[in-house]
Amino acid sequence: MKQMVGYLRMMEHEGLVPVQYKWCYATYADEAESRRPEKSDAIENLSEFTINTWIGKKLHLSTNGKIRCVDCGKLTSKSFNQGSCFNCFSTKACNDLCIMRPETCHHHKGTCREPEWGETNCFKKHTVYFANSSGLKVGITKENPVSNRWVDQGARFAVPLMEVESRREAGIIENYLSGFLPDKTTWQKMVAGDPPDIDLKKEKEKFLRHLEKQSFEMEMKTGKNKEIVWKSDLSKEIVEIQYPILSYPKKIKSYKLEESKPIEDVLVGIKGQYLLFENGVINIRSYGGYQTDFHAL
Repeated sequence: MKQMVGYLRMMEHEGLVPVQYKWCYATYADEAESRRPEKSDAIENLSEFTINTWIGKKLHLSTNGKIRCVDCGKLTSKSFNQGSCFNCFSTKACNDLCIMRPETCHHHKGTCREPEWGETNCFKKHTVYFANSSGLKVGITKENPVSNRWVDQGARFAVPLMEVESRREAGIIENYLSGFLPDKTTWQKMVAGDPPDIDLKKEKEKFLRHLEKQSFEMEMKTGKNKEIVWKSDLSKEIVEIQYPILSYPKKIKSYKLEESKPIEDVLVGIKGQYLLFENGVINIRSYGGYQTDFHAL
């Protein structure tokens, strides 16, 4: 019987037609050696099988209540920001507000929680894109290929808009565009069915013409402003993503993974980081760090 027991991370994926999913989870040497759990590095694992093969089957998904921080590995009684302990949530740059609102990046002010992490992760090329997941939205990513981000958010169609040199620059432009269209996916609509038809090519051309008439600046370490230079993506190809879905849930309700309440339901599909069951859905990313048991009945 195929089974996954370990500390949940997320669902890794590859391909687009359709997307193939594998279970990503962590184990720890201290527990494997029957030692007392302590702050330690995780041993990352990928399931040998694809979760796609379980679609149409009744599954059991449960947790024993144990949570280990996805950042430092220590046991924590509560998960913050999808898997961090409170200390890592409060001190790690990857958990700072600017990750959700990149236009608020404060690295240039000398107040970044982890300057070296910021230089490695934020000062690299980022793509501003349009996607259709629950409707037209704008987003940014450093992912390469960009489609990795599109799959994670459950987009059915997407197109790159432009490229800039840093996360902060991308965030400033995204923040401007969010005044015209959403920058978030409505998950209830995303898991309920295909989004409405939108001419992404037309929207891209329209907004690029608009942006060419605008100028964007950001403050530098010196206190002076620098103009943001962006490069439009000349690709006119709209990327289509197909997800492994037999049917959509009968009820759009969110399952909660609780120690006393295992989930037992028929898996009907996978979209983004959501498992779609006949009677509800669960966002796997929300339970990063939880020790889980996942198997077919």
